[in-house]
Amino acid sequence: MMVLFVLLFVVIWIFDLHKSIYIKSVSRNAGDSAALMAARWQGKTLNLVGDLNIMQAMALSTGDTNTCTAINNMQARLCYVGPMIALMAAQQAGKNNGIFPNPDFDALLGEHAAEVRFDYPAQTAPDGTILFPEPYPECWNEYANMLDLIAKDGVVAGPDNAHFYGDSTGGHTLLDIGFYDAVAGRSWCWFFNNAPSLLTDYQNFFPCWWPALPDPPHQTYMNSEIFGLGLEKQVSSLSAFTDEDTITTIAEERQLPGSMTSTGMTLSATWYIYGSSWTTWNIMNDRSFPLTGSLKPQYNYVGADAAIRIEADIQRLMPARNGTGLVSRVTWTAAAKPFGYLNEDQRPDSCGLVIPAFHAVRLIPIDASTAPSGGSYNIGWRRHLSYHLPEYMERGLEGLTAGCYYCQQLQTWEDQAFRQYGVTWLSSNSWQCTISVGGGGGGSGGGTRRGH
Repeated sequence: MMVLFVLLFVVIWIFDLHKSIYIKSVSRNAGDSAALMAARWQGKTLNLVGDLNIMQAMALSTGDTNTCTAINNMQARLCYVGPMIALMAAQQAGKNNGIFPNPDFDALLGEHAAEVRFDYPAQTAPDGTILFPEPYPECWNEYANMLDLIAKDGVVAGPDNAHFYGDSTGGHTLLDIGFYDAVAGRSWCWFFNNAPSLLTDYQNFFPCWWPALPDPPHQTYMNSEIFGLGLEKQVSSLSAFTDEDTITTIAEERQLPGSMTSTGMTLSATWYIYGSSWTTWNIMNDRSFPLTGSLKPQYNYVGADAAIRIEADIQRLMPARNGTGLVSRVTWTAAAKPFGYLNEDQRPDSCGLVIPAFHAVRLIPIDASTAPSGGSYNIGWRRHLSYHLPEYMERGLEGLTAGCYYCQQLQTWEDQAFRQYGVTWLSSNSWQCTISVGGGGGGSGGGTRRGH
């Protein structure tokens, strides 16, 4: 009986092990597939916007201004419809790989759909101006409908680089997930490298020592919050961007109807161009990642990309100490990006105008994507930023929520002895706080938080 009892536990342990390996493998495949599918639709949408730019040039060549107006309306809608198709395609890719809908993701997307539908049209500034003006008539309602449809169908792949219009961004220690991880892990080197005076300067909460949380950066709203394309509009002549031969060549390659004339190059119109977010890919140039070769100049750009978060639970048979089963959560994050070029060796945004130039998609390191440090669909982190942190800023420790990991770190942070220990450690060990580059995460302070 003793042997049978031991064998039973061995069988259960092997079953749990294989189940864990299987769930991890499925989560990785689902996350990678979802990221690639979302990025593919981003590339398709950018190409469609580019096609419409060229078709507008041909319409201008014949003086057809009504068609130009229709094209602009279509481009405005594409900036939302294209990313929503990308989000829907990402869900299907995740489901095809065996991942089931995540109720927390469903609820978050549903809540945001309600916010878009009811709050965005109603919010105004003190001077009475609308804070979230619609990029085209009925945009918020249509956008909310698409979000609702995806939420009701089940969300398995959270868009981890979503940038919601109402989010506060950057410039504050309490908005950096690295701060909380540093407190939890006693990672004093984080303070040495990122906030060298914080441990010594901080005073107990009352009166509130922290600066106020930054307001959301209100802007011109024409890109989707989820898988946004980073585009802008500019009124000018087409000749400000490119020449007639280039447009004619691309039109022939894309088999677009119509023909170009000099009139289409000189008349003023509204063109969709690459926005300020399309910059050089600096994180891949400073050797923060161990690249096997140099980054080709035609791919050296930050712009549209897609980051995905997959969360799956593993129900184990092996009982815990209290006699109940164990549930472990597997989290996988992945990012992908559409790649393209002009004239073989130029960035797709080299002329500023959006023209069809994207040919492929590839997975990229998650920390080289536009995903914030904590991700956008890390539910605990988002709840903390949206609900717990404002209460903390107003009421101090009394505003913290029990069971919140990040609130626990703020509780620890208030302990003066904790902060003094960090100061003492750094006084004799700060020499260890070096940031290695190109080593894949080795060294005392090197690597990235999510480098795969």
